[in-house]
Amino acid sequence: MTTPAAEARRTRPRKTILLLRVPRPLQRQEAASPSGPSSMEQRRQQQGASYTSPSPPRDRRGFEVALICALRVEADCVQAAFDKFWEDEGKSYGQAPGDQNSYTTGIIGKHNVVLAYMPNIGKVGAAGTAASLRSSFPQIRLALVVGICGGVPFGTDQEEILLGDIIISQALVQYDFGRQYPEAFEEKDTLEDRLGRPSQKIRCFLAKLQTYRYHSRMQNDISLHLKELQQKLPKAKYPGTENDKLYQPLYLHKHHQPLIPCDECAKDEIQICQAARGIACEELGCEEKKLIIRSRLAEAQKQQQADHPKQYEPVVHFGRMGSGDTVIKWAEGRDRIAKTKGVIAFEMEGAGVWEYFPSVVIKGVCDYADSHKNKQWQDYAAATAAACMKAFLTEWTSEDKSTGPG
Repeated sequence: MTTPAAEARRTRPRKTILLLRVPRPLQRQEAASPSGPSSMEQRRQQQGASYTSPSPPRDRRGFEVALICALRVEADCVQAAFDKFWEDEGKSYGQAPGDQNSYTTGIIGKHNVVLAYMPNIGKVGAAGTAASLRSSFPQIRLALVVGICGGVPFGTDQEEILLGDIIISQALVQYDFGRQYPEAFEEKDTLEDRLGRPSQKIRCFLAKLQTYRYHSRMQNDISLHLKELQQKLPKAKYPGTENDKLYQPLYLHKHHQPLIPCDECAKDEIQICQAARGIACEELGCEEKKLIIRSRLAEAQKQQQADHPKQYEPVVHFGRMGSGDTVIKWAEGRDRIAKTKGVIAFEMEGAGVWEYFPSVVIKGVCDYADSHKNKQWQDYAAATAAACMKAFLTEWTSEDKSTGPG
């Protein structure tokens, strides 16, 4: 017979105890000391992204990524992006007979790379450099033309492009290839005369980089790499929003009457004397009231004037680039080509490399391709391009080596 107390114990509801495994909090990285890991290395550790630094290739066939620069300022910044130079390790790879190029080999991120130096700017010099490069390094799968360019102030979607921003090519257009008649220039634009589109791998990769996840990650990497480059190259510092000036297209860089009398500049509305071309806007007296107001630049100026100024971060733009031997220093001509060809920047070497290798042009905007252009922004723009190149290679994956059947 069950007692009342026993019955109460039997009918009492049982307690269920759940044992939950609480994950340990992630340990925060300590700030890197000057002798400790770089900010980029810390980021890789935080993300759990680890890869082994590549071993030195046995020979020149072990290099699959080439970097090409036309100017010293460009090469300085690309060299500063190297993580290791093989010549410092006693490695020398030579070059093929008849190759007149000069090279630097080393590591950037997870890639063995070779940097080729052009003897001069322009498509012809670029084509000659690319041809010799291919003879010495026959396994190149990606060529990056890295440097500076002139930018179109408002892109195809009317997005603002500022000095120091980076342009990554989706296609190239030869804007000065054609016939000059007495009355006008006629461009050759037949199917046979056009540059081919990028390889499928490059097109797929660029599509990936434009997604929110990878575009944001690349922007963050560029900021980190740029800081590291500026520590090595102090002259690559940001010139300041106050020096990012875009004048109205019809307002030319010349002596303006009666402020500064000049007989030659007074002959015609578009006449510019030789002396004016070598004088800065401040010395020439270019009027501030002729500047175009841009919302993105105004926001950057606010950030610079805040109690705790935020470092300006360049923005990456993807689009078509004009490539030719003609330096554009005319705002009306710039805007006309941009409208008819859909380009957002102008450069001078990409077309020469395009048909030798699967190529991408990565260039920092150093001027607006108008008569007011000068060299003040070249060092910074070259640094932003090199930082973008390094971020680009962080995401780029080389193909697995074929090991044959089985």
